[in-house]
Amino acid sequence: MGSLTPLLAPRSVAVIGASDRDGNLGGLCVSYLQKFGYKAPVWPVNAGRVEVGGLPCFPSLSALPAVPDLAIIAVPADAVLGVVSDCIAAKVPAAIVWAGGFAEGDEDGRARQRELEDLCRGTDLKLCGPNCIGVINTAIGLTASFSSLMTEFDHFVPGSVSMVSQSGGLSVTAHARAQELGLGFRMTISCGNEAVIGIPEFIEALVEDEGTRVIAVYTEGLSNPAAFARALGKARDRGKPVVVLKGGATEESGRAALAHTGRLAGLDRTYEAIFREFAAIRVYSTEEQLDVCLQLAALKPGQLPRGSRVLLSSFGGGSGVIGTDQCIREGLTVPALDADIREQVKPILTPLASSMNPIDLTPGSVTNPKNRANLPEVLRIFAEAPNVDSMIFLSAGFGKHAREVVEMVEHLRGTIDKPVAVSWLSPPEGILDLLAGRGVRAYDEHARAIRAMGHVARYAEDRRSRIRLRPDLVQHFDWKAFVSEAGGPQVVSENVAAGILEAAGLPVAPGLLAVSPRDVAVAAETVGFPLVMKAISPQVTHRAAAGLLALGIDSTEAALKTDAVFRDRAKALGATLDGLWLQRMVPGDVELLVTAFRDKEFGIMVGVGMGGGQTEIIDDVVFARAPLDVDGAYDLLSRLRTVRRMPALLSETQHKLAADFLAGFSALVASAPWENFTFEVNPLKISADACHAVDGLLLVE
Repeated sequence: MGSLTPLLAPRSVAVIGASDRDGNLGGLCVSYLQKFGYKAPVWPVNAGRVEVGGLPCFPSLSALPAVPDLAIIAVPADAVLGVVSDCIAAKVPAAIVWAGGFAEGDEDGRARQRELEDLCRGTDLKLCGPNCIGVINTAIGLTASFSSLMTEFDHFVPGSVSMVSQSGGLSVTAHARAQELGLGFRMTISCGNEAVIGIPEFIEALVEDEGTRVIAVYTEGLSNPAAFARALGKARDRGKPVVVLKGGATEESGRAALAHTGRLAGLDRTYEAIFREFAAIRVYSTEEQLDVCLQLAALKPGQLPRGSRVLLSSFGGGSGVIGTDQCIREGLTVPALDADIREQVKPILTPLASSMNPIDLTPGSVTNPKNRANLPEVLRIFAEAPNVDSMIFLSAGFGKHAREVVEMVEHLRGTIDKPVAVSWLSPPEGILDLLAGRGVRAYDEHARAIRAMGHVARYAEDRRSRIRLRPDLVQHFDWKAFVSEAGGPQVVSENVAAGILEAAGLPVAPGLLAVSPRDVAVAAETVGFPLVMKAISPQVTHRAAAGLLALGIDSTEAALKTDAVFRDRAKALGATLDGLWLQRMVPGDVELLVTAFRDKEFGIMVGVGMGGGQTEIIDDVVFARAPLDVDGAYDLLSRLRTVRRMPALLSETQHKLAADFLAGFSALVASAPWENFTFEVNPLKISADACHAVDGLLLVE
């Protein structure tokens, strides 16, 4: 745990402000430390007490037998600064401040927190809080907390899931539920207002903790996004899943509404991109978070599915049918089993059972002694099918035979190297506890087991993904040669946007700018037919809706007529025309949106989606930090919902062409100098053997 060891696994604890007075939180903490068997020294500190909880009480920090590893500061907000000063003077390594009344409150509270931050800055004190519930480490009985969780249980169930949360209530609720399920947590960390130590530092500490296999996070906002990204990267590289519940998911970033990107790229989608880059699992409720954490904790070390193909096993046809629908919704597939697998299992399969996937074993597989004896081998043969990556075992009831079914499940988990999820409707008494005792999270609803396995499969996919930030690929570009440095918002005309792309070496549909009828005639003959004509005006960004776009111009005469129509139309709209853009019409079987913008937290982002006029309706777009290499761009394209559902939409050649453009575009925009900008290509037309940027829009705010 590195530098946070004194905070998370201290060798001694001082509880400052503790007393035996009823309701005193410090005294409550002392009793919890005794109750849960914390073996290291506990020193109550209170000048007005001689003894607390049967322990000697000391009048001050300086009176202690030694400098404590951890000081639990159980005093009101207005006394915190003085106590923290004492801790710094005594060179206490770590402290926890429970008190509220800081940045979460009014201006006085925010000022108090600034003072606390200033006081700790430049010191070695690792401070958790303020406005937090504290730290629980079940492995050593550390209960540096006043939470009522400790009144609900007589002992902690050890576990391998650790949680860090900005909400104390959510963290202890999750811990309590895991405890009730018989699976438990290892650490629960409430970081509160994060005056000194925040979520990123705690994630890094948990990555280093050998006893933590899965990390749960609840956050509503990040004070240091770059540090958060680095911490997720360390977790990914060490193979420790991070399961994130992000509050505030509906906030919009307020980006330019002039471009499609403004409506497609919000703050939440940026977070989604970051989570997926670092293989962090995104969930949307505390129940879902706990389900996923406990399923991951039940896996053997390094045991992850190779893909999304699931064997669905049930004892009734209806469960399999409904389960298949739920699998599809969660991004899982339920493949047909090979004929040789079905032939192999046929001699020992219950006569009425189905060897199709989903498998209907029928209740007779359990209630009939002969069939029950064959069932472990039946399950093994099915689960080892080469086109199956994981197994979801759907069960219900079974009364006196339920324990034998548990033994079969446990045997199966021990003999195959594939993840197994278990759901058991209406389980007989004691069955879920029996499974929990063997480290298995058995769900009481099939959909929850399927959802959890869907997350596990996506986590494995994201770990295999080649999407990585490649700062070494930034293309240093002379933006000043194309875009004015004048202050205020700018809509950069399409001909200039096309020039930028072309200068960066990206393929652009040929075009010329015409500012007079004579220019139109020359440009038409030069560009060639058929061509498209577009009005260039800073007041018009969506020309089709304004009647300032014409397709299929096949002669100079038609071009001149269109020129006249556009000039009249612009006058009627009150729009200033900077000219007409005459562009060769290029073929394209597929149209994509390629876009970029600067996110205030994570820097420049690049996105790709299904393009053309239906971009916002289809709403299929994915993002990543820029720049990407070609492999990362290829994998980002593969995440598009449309591409996943219709793999034939892009041929391998087209997929590579699009990836080349996206990687090059990401390298270009990564050097964009503006604090706020949006650069959008829509569409990027992709034919059988070429791609061309057709429309370009650059907004500088």
